[in-house]
This record gives sequence, structure tokens and C-alpha cells, in this order.
Amino acid sequence: MSKVEQGVAQGGFRQMMAWLHTWGALWACWVLFVIFLTGTLGVFDEPITRWMKPEMPQAREAIASDAMDDGFDRPLMVRMGQAFLEKQAPYGEFWAIGLPSDEDRAIRVFWEGEDEVFHSERLDVETGEVLAKTLERETEGGHHFVHMHYEFHAGEAGIWLVGIFTIAMLVALVSGIVIHKRIFKDFFTFRPGKGQRSWLDAHNAMSVLSLPFQLMIAYTGLATFYMIYMPAGIEAHYSSSEAYFADLLTQPEHREQTGERAAMTALDQVLIKTEAQLQRPVSFVNVSHPGDVTATSMAFGRFIEKPGEYRLLGSGSGRASFDAVTGEQTDIQMPGELRGGETQSVQSVMANLHFAGFGGHAVRWLYFVCGMAGAAMMATGALLFMIKRRQRALNEFGERTAAVYRVIEILNIGTIAGLSLASIGFLWANRLIPLGIENRPEWEIAAFFALWILTYVHASLRPARKAWIEQLIATAALCLLLPLLNWIVVGDQFVSYLLRGDGERAGVELTTLLFGLLSLYSARHVWLKGKAPVKPRRKPARAGTAEVEVA
Repeated sequence: MSKVEQGVAQGGFRQMMAWLHTWGALWACWVLFVIFLTGTLGVFDEPITRWMKPEMPQAREAIASDAMDDGFDRPLMVRMGQAFLEKQAPYGEFWAIGLPSDEDRAIRVFWEGEDEVFHSERLDVETGEVLAKTLERETEGGHHFVHMHYEFHAGEAGIWLVGIFTIAMLVALVSGIVIHKRIFKDFFTFRPGKGQRSWLDAHNAMSVLSLPFQLMIAYTGLATFYMIYMPAGIEAHYSSSEAYFADLLTQPEHREQTGERAAMTALDQVLIKTEAQLQRPVSFVNVSHPGDVTATSMAFGRFIEKPGEYRLLGSGSGRASFDAVTGEQTDIQMPGELRGGETQSVQSVMANLHFAGFGGHAVRWLYFVCGMAGAAMMATGALLFMIKRRQRALNEFGERTAAVYRVIEILNIGTIAGLSLASIGFLWANRLIPLGIENRPEWEIAAFFALWILTYVHASLRPARKAWIEQLIATAALCLLLPLLNWIVVGDQFVSYLLRGDGERAGVELTTLLFGLLSLYSARHVWLKGKAPVKPRRKPARAGTAEVEVA
């Protein structure tokens, strides 16, 4: 029996929880750090997207009324969009028409014809003709971080992976609560310059500070995707997920395409009927299976955020469903109307809690701070593990122990410092990749992953301390020089943003400057620790001692 096994055997339940927390959390902490950091950045995905698209106008103040006159002849816009789509793809999978707004003063049309290829164009609001292609900065924007957060750009497989590690996080949180007898006292204790003790204090403080947030965010994340994680009940009673939601939300059930041709109804009448009932402008109209006798259409009301009105439940913008051949209305859901009973209401609250869909900027900043505290908790836990193992070798893996610890060290560097470097590198790629090239958003994402992979390679080739310093300095340099790069490429930076009241773009650059300074401070701290005299190594615990580890 190894020393660790002897300690577990003698220490009882709390010692077993300590072992579970230490090793279980270790193997999950790298993925959880990625989930937390990208999710935290994704809280401000829209401001990041706006910064990455300099052509977009700056954000306006929240709409204070639901006035129907927005300066556009919306029925005419829909007629233009329908005429264009009937020429391009009279039959196929779907049409969609996005109405113009102050943010994009063009008619946006999307379609998938019989070739099963997705297409999109922007039409002139005066003539209905296709607008000439401009060298806009095509980008995934801040949505890249959102996709990384919940599915790693891997679709449903990624959602499952995130779900598995989210469950591991809940196990780590509960086991951490069990083993910390003085959890709230430790929150007010920080002893700097004490090596392992300082890292443990930091880990405890970050854990307790963000504990309610972490429990909430993990549980609500799982609840949001309940249909994917727990599909058996749905599959046992319904033919498809569409049929399940049609029944739960009392909506018209999805109709399969038949191949029997039929002319489409006038979609401008769909818009007029919907606006008269919702008492707000329509922002989007779509058609499923255009040109088929089973074609259906939906019109969606414009989302209106009224100052001071934030709701966890029932904040939908409303929508109406129609038979796209006869024009007969088949369903209407008013703004704020709740459907699906108590179960769906709970799920709606869970989703709004997880995505900060309430409370405006104040709640988003609270989520940002708590999310960064959660990421710091993951990072300090992983670092504390290595610091403890340097001070006392338990030889858990026999002759391979040193190699295992080296791999853990590389993973720490590449995940904590490397992901930070790749994230700011993603913003640099947005400014450096040429405009107009095909699949430009994919090139930006590829640059993110390439840079991230290189940080692991770099960490494996350099001594650990030097790898930490070099990657932290590189991150600091990219953060601090980002405004200069932006000024050179597009002629803007945070000062000009502030002068014209563009708080979102200015906030992006000011936040990167703050993280640049933090990275520089961290690099200096690691460098100074390397110059400090090495303290005598503490003697390892005797075999059979039931010592509780809290890393």
C-alpha cells in the first residue's frame, strides 16, 4: 500500500474527499480553466464583436419605446427580399429576410436552395439590388469565445465534453467544501511571500469569493442543455425533438417537405398581420421549405430593451406562425408570454441566469469579475499542486513520477499562460489577416488555435520558469500594444473611442491594457522568485500519517 493509500485508509471520509479534490480537480482543471476564461470573455461578446468589426456603428442607447415608425418601409423591404429569393431559390430548405435597422441599413437575405448550400446577400433598401461587396472585416468576433465556452467549436460532441467536465467541477466544489473546515475564516486570510501557503490562501480566497457563482453557473449550464444530456425521456415519448417542443410549447408541429410545388403567399402581409398583433416592429421573417405545399413562415418581433426593465422570465419579443402558401395564421406568441408550464419556465430562468440575460451591464460586469475569480481558482489550484510536489516528492507514479510532473507543468503553462496569449492573439489576427480573403473568420480561429498549440510546444522545449516568464511577457506585449496596432490599421484607439462616446470599443482596449499590466506583474513575480534563495525542502510526511491535502 502506497503512502497516499495509507493516508486515505486512516483519514476517513474527509481524507478521501481531499484525495478526490486534489486528483479529480487536477485532471479537470485545465479544461475548466478554458471553459471559465472563454465564458468570462464571452460575457462581453457583443462589444468584442463590435471592436473586431470597425465598420459597424457604435452601440446606441437602449430603445426607450416601441414606436412603429423606424424610418423604413418594412412591408416594401419584405417584398424586395421575397422577390429576390424567388429568383435565386424558388424551392429549397429555407428563406430568411432580415429587416434593416440603424446598425445595418440593408436588407439581409439568407437562403438554402436545392443545392443544400447556404447563401447570403445584402440588398439596397431603395432598389432591392445586391449591394456591391465591400471590404468589411468578416469575423466570428466575440462569438468565438462563446463557442469555445460551451462546445469548443466541436458541435454536439463538444457540448458533451463540456457537460462531463462541468459535472467534475461540481464534484470538485462539493469535495472542496467538505475538506475546508475553516472555509470562511480562510477567505479573510492571505499571507504574501509564504510560498505554498500564499498560493493556498489565494486559492481559498478565490474559491470562497466565487463559490455561489460557480455552483450556480455549473448547474444552470447543465440545465440549459437538458435535452442533449438527458434525451431518453424525449425519445421514449416523441418522434423527434421538434415534436417535443411543438407539444411542450403548444406550437404548430414541424411539417416535412413533400415535393409538391405551391406558390408562396405575400410575406409583406405576414409582416403587417404580425406587427398589428405584437404592437412592435418585425425584425425577421423566415420560410421553411419555400415552394412546397407544406411551407411555413414565422415573423419575429424586434427585441426592445426598456431602461430599468430587466426580467428573468418572459422577456421574449413575440412571434407569429403562418401557412406560407395560404397565408393563414397558425399561432401567435405575444411578447413576454410564457409557454411550456412550470418546467419550461424553470429552464428559461436557468438559461437567463447562465447567460446573464438580465440586469444589464451591472450584472455582466459582476459575471465578468466572478468568472475571472473562478478562472483564477482553477489556475491557483493547478499551480499549488506543482508547488507542493516540488517540496515533497511522494513518488506516486514510481520511476515515471518526474515525467508525469513534467507533463503537468507543461499543461499548466500552455493552458494558463498559453490560452491567455492565444486569446489576445485572436484580436491581433483580426487586424493583421488581409481583408477580402475567402473564409476569413476561419483563418482567425485557425490563428487562435495555432498560437495556442505553439505555447504548449514552447513550454515543452524551455525550462518551466523561463517558459512562464516568456509567455507572460508575450501576452503583456500583445495586450499593451493592441491600441497601437488598432491605430495603425484602422486609425482608432481607446482615446478616440472615448472622445466620441463609444464606450464598448474603448472598454475592450482598456480591459486588454489592464490584463497586459497584470501579465507584466506576473512575469516580474516569477522572475523575482527565480532569483530568491532556495529554502530547505520540508521533510515528507511519515507513512501512515493522515494529512489532509487541500490543493
